[in-house]
Amino acid sequence: MIAPDFDYDAVTRDMPEARVMRGEAYAAKGWVDLVEIAPTGVLAHVTGERGLTYVVEVAARDASDARCTCPDFEDSGLRCKHVVATVFRVLDADDAELETAAGRLARLTDMLEMEGRDDAALLVDRARRDPALLRELEGEPVG
Repeated sequence: MIAPDFDYDAVTRDMPEARVMRGEAYAAKGWVDLVEIAPTGVLAHVTGERGLTYVVEVAARDASDARCTCPDFEDSGLRCKHVVATVFRVLDADDAELETAAGRLARLTDMLEMEGRDDAALLVDRARRDPALLRELEGEPVG
């Protein structure tokens, strides 16, 4: 198993339907960037409707341990649409997508080390929580 075995019903239980639907829409629109996946948890960067990207971490089957950097989560501590989007995306991904995400940061570290970057591990660790830095390190346009 590459990713946690999420229970989508448990994740979305007692959440407002509009919040769940928006999270599912974010995933369907491709706004969830799976950064790191392991059987012990998932780290994703999720872009919201205003173009801001939030960092989501979740491991528990019911997402009871989820964390998100969005204001809604930080103010309420309740599961937000970005958590729903992340779990939905993981459950919707095929094995190849999960494997690619699982090795993403290791490949980036290797690439930076091959470029002679002594600070490769530090940069990649920072990029876990900084979506713009991750895009820059991977050679994507930032803006």
